[in-house]
Amino acid sequence: MTALVFALLPEQVCIAMDTLVISFDDKKPQSFQRKFFALPKLNLVIAGTGLANLVNTWFSLVQTMPEIQDIDHLNQLAPSVLRNASTLCFGSHLTTTTLYHFGYSKIEDQYVGYAYRSSSNWESERLQYALGFKPVVYVAPTDDIKFPEFFISILLEQQRQDQLLPIAEQVGIGGEIEFVVMTDKTIHIETVHRFVSYDSEKQYLEQNKTT
Repeated sequence: MTALVFALLPEQVCIAMDTLVISFDDKKPQSFQRKFFALPKLNLVIAGTGLANLVNTWFSLVQTMPEIQDIDHLNQLAPSVLRNASTLCFGSHLTTTTLYHFGYSKIEDQYVGYAYRSSSNWESERLQYALGFKPVVYVAPTDDIKFPEFFISILLEQQRQDQLLPIAEQVGIGGEIEFVVMTDKTIHIETVHRFVSYDSEKQYLEQNKTT
């Protein structure tokens, strides 16, 4: 699981995600990993929440589809390919997995977004132009939104509330925050924050690395 925050607008897309991957069984850190994949030539960013194995499998599959023209073309292919790919990935939390596509539509001449949820048999779902985040937390209304600070504050609250849950219910949020901006058919990525929990997570990983 992971934390995801995005702002989808016709002229711009902003995305922020944490980098911590935890074990589904004991909720212990497994690794730090970028949870989105950028394809600048296609003006496309793919983000995933849920089963890391399936998310990574989808990242790899998309890279092997040289015929993809843009996000609209990939949207036509994604549901059937995802259904086939999901049969290769096993896990009791498979039904929590969601793939998000953000990109520039040549047909509409603007940015668009789609979600594909394992709980909906990977049907294509057009995302509305709005602020979206997962897990859901309260966000105070404001007219003074500054990026990436606004997203950082949301992810910090997501982590705080997640850590209040029983261990078995936590999604695991930590590591660092990576921020993506898509605008004018360009993609900019940077690391904008390190969680307070980063050092303890890193120490655990180093102490438990396999050789």
